[in-house]
Formats: sequence, C-alpha cells, structure tokens
Amino acid sequence: MIVYNATKKEFNDDVILNQVADKVLALVKEKNINAGGEREYRSWQNSLSFMRNVIDDDEIPDDVNVAIEYQIPKTSKRVDFIISGADKDNHNNVVIIELKQWEKAELIDRVMDHSVRTYVAGANRMESHPSYQAYAYSVFVKNSSEQVQDEDIGIIPCAYLHNYDPKYADVLSNEIYRIWYEEAPYFIKNQVLDLRNFIKKYIRMRSSDDDLLYKIDNGRIKPSKALQDCIVSLMKGNKEFMLLDEQAVIYDMCKKTMDQCRKDLKKRTMIIQGGPGTGKSVLAINLWFSSKLCVNK
Repeated sequence: MIVYNATKKEFNDDVILNQVADKVLALVKEKNINAGGEREYRSWQNSLSFMRNVIDDDEIPDDVNVAIEYQIPKTSKRVDFIISGADKDNHNNVVIIELKQWEKAELIDRVMDHSVRTYVAGANRMESHPSYQAYAYSVFVKNSSEQVQDEDIGIIPCAYLHNYDPKYADVLSNEIYRIWYEEAPYFIKNQVLDLRNFIKKYIRMRSSDDDLLYKIDNGRIKPSKALQDCIVSLMKGNKEFMLLDEQAVIYDMCKKTMDQCRKDLKKRTMIIQGGPGTGKSVLAINLWFSSKLCVNK
C-alpha cells in the first residue's frame, strides 16, 4: 500500500508550500494505517525537505513518480521514499530510499554485521545498518511481486542519512558491512550530489508504463513458499530469508552470545518472544544455519 503518490513536481511543490507532512498524515489516517505519531510527523517534515533538495535537478524530469510510505506486502514495514521512472535505455526502475535522521553511529561488535548503535527515539539503541535495511526491503519488494519479476522492473535500494556527521563515516563503511553497502549504497550529510547522481543513473525519464507504481502497489502478490521448501533450498546454499529491522538486530545479538559461548565454553540461554507472524521461525532457521548445526547428509 502506497500512502502518498505524486509526480516529482507535485512533491516539490508540496514541500515548498510546507504541506507534504500534513498530506502524508491525512492519507495515513484515511487509509487507516497505524502511523503518524509526533516523532514520525517531524521526520516527514525534516527528511522530505532534504529529499526535495536531492531530486531538484533538471535531469530528473518533473513527471517521474514519487511515493512516500509504501507498506511492503505481508509485512508491517514501510519504505520511506520511492522514485520511479526509466533509465536512458528506457528500462523501468524503482529507486527505494531509506531515510535516517541519525547524526552518528558506532560499531557494536564485529560479529554483529547487520547492526550499529545509534541515538534514536531518545535513547541509544541497536538498529539495522541503513544499507542492510534498504537492501532487505528491496528483496522483500521484489520477492512479493510477480509483476516486478515478470517484467524485470529494477528495484534499486539505497539509504540517505542527511544529518550524519562525516567524521563518523568510518563506522558505516566498516568492512563487516561491505556486503550490504555494496548492494545498497548509503549517502551522508555531505553527499547530496552523490545521491543525486546515483538516482540519475536509474531515473532519467518517465516510465513508458504509466502504471509502474500502480503495478507494484496493486499487482499480483507472489505466494510465500512453504517453510519446508525454503529449508531444502537453504541446504542447497540458496538465500531464502531476509531478516527485517529488529529481526536482524536480534539475530546479531544471538550470534554474539553464541560466539561468547564458544570462547568461554559456558552455556547461555536466550528467550525470544513474539506473536504469530513476527518472524520467530525465520530467525530460528537463520540461526540454525549460522551456527552450522545443520549437517548435510
């Protein structure tokens, strides 16, 4: 489900007139989405102004499409910002951008290669690395849509940390996160032009298919594989499950605990609670393979 959908020009006008956050909030309420608290409202006001500055370029046409707050099918997660169109070869692309207001972050442990620690929501918390989060979202978007796969629509992930101090850039670029930022580059406070040029690699004209975002939002949802089929595929070396947000952080916490157990030969127990559909089975399977407890007979 897409909350806000407009052309680039309409989006820019809404930002200039200081209306975009109010419009997103009204649409959230209209669509009965559990969102739009004071902190989230402030983030729309702040981050979307920065995105307007990024895409305010004559080489990104006014009639390409912009979407805000796209809820990924079969999850409660939402993509912050989408811009869709076509590249110079007229290939349809969707660039998804994870927006962060972080000012700095720190590495937690080298075993925890999905997570960083940062100050958010009034406290220091463990969060997914922005590149991992953007990449995981892109995988879910692609895997959930038959039309994205059938029509070879490009899903291009990246992250924009518009307040992030460059002197802490070495944390996000640490080698342990390389697999993620090579798949989904991140851009910080002093990289506005780099992000703009990244977007222009994929968005240079309006898509010839005017229903591109409509297809993603309303197209056929690909059925989920049965859990047992996914396990068989994993045993063959394929990547079946991506962990989202707090799932990835908990996975890293479990890996760190298992690593400590191997080092000091002490037993520890972690109890993970969550209601139906929160990803406990997916988490358990990933930990099973990570700890090499699965023996290929």
